[in-house]
Amino acid sequence: MRRAPVLLALLALGAAPAAAQQPPAEAVARMGAIGLSPAEVEAFLRGLDPEILAQAAASREALDGLIRAELTRRAVAAEAAKANWAGRPEVAARIDQARQQVIVDTWLAARSEPPAGDPPEADLRQIYDDNTARFVAPAQYHLAQIFLPVAPGASAAQAQAVEDRIDELRRRARARGADFAALARQASQHKDSADKGGDMGWLAEDALIPEIREAVAGLEKGALSTPIRSQAGWHLIRLIDRKESQVRSFEEVRPLLVEALRRQQAAELRRRYVEGLVGAAPPAINEIAVTEILARLSPAAAAPSQ
Repeated sequence: MRRAPVLLALLALGAAPAAAQQPPAEAVARMGAIGLSPAEVEAFLRGLDPEILAQAAASREALDGLIRAELTRRAVAAEAAKANWAGRPEVAARIDQARQQVIVDTWLAARSEPPAGDPPEADLRQIYDDNTARFVAPAQYHLAQIFLPVAPGASAAQAQAVEDRIDELRRRARARGADFAALARQASQHKDSADKGGDMGWLAEDALIPEIREAVAGLEKGALSTPIRSQAGWHLIRLIDRKESQVRSFEEVRPLLVEALRRQQAAELRRRYVEGLVGAAPPAINEIAVTEILARLSPAAAAPSQ
């Protein structure tokens, strides 16, 4: 996760009230006088984008980073509150704009929510039947690897030494009674897979780099590839298992269809609602007055084009 953008996004929100000067006794996270109670942490996490929340749930480091960012945001908000920053006219105007935008967004979302029963099951089934070719799952490969990097700018001698080393490892891996997993733990320099005996798990065909995708396509289960050169270095791949490409079942893709169709229907309902408002009271603009206002703000921008 890229923490800097997340931190900046949290700092930019600025809509939550500043925390009290003394942290509550039950605070589960604190930064100086700023504290977060269990209820506040829960409310904060509920307000996150679902994708970010899923990343946080999968990584304690990511979760702690988000909570630290929220503490930092609240600390900044508290400092701004001490200076009555929200009372500055230009800041108050932006706060009012943000408040109105939240109201508009949530109001339109409520007006454009599709009925609970939509889309009908028959429509979902029809779309699935008409687009079966679009629901083909790519072949998947369960792979293990030994990887040796070739540093950018390596000399010819250095590159040759790595190639000689991968050839040696392949000979050892093909020897009678060889333990590929043990060899990977010992020699592979791709830490994540090396710690698992080279196991890379299941990978979709279209997620593989071209050099590896081409090499494993012709391998039998349990077979070992010849050394594969990529931009990063040398790979020695063992094919543990494969799953052939197949059409995903209706039950598997149904949730995706429901989400896509409801999103499409919501956009259409929103468009109709806004068009209805505009049609009932078309906007009227006094162009002369607007030009005069713009001239006061930016004379160059208001000057007639040549």
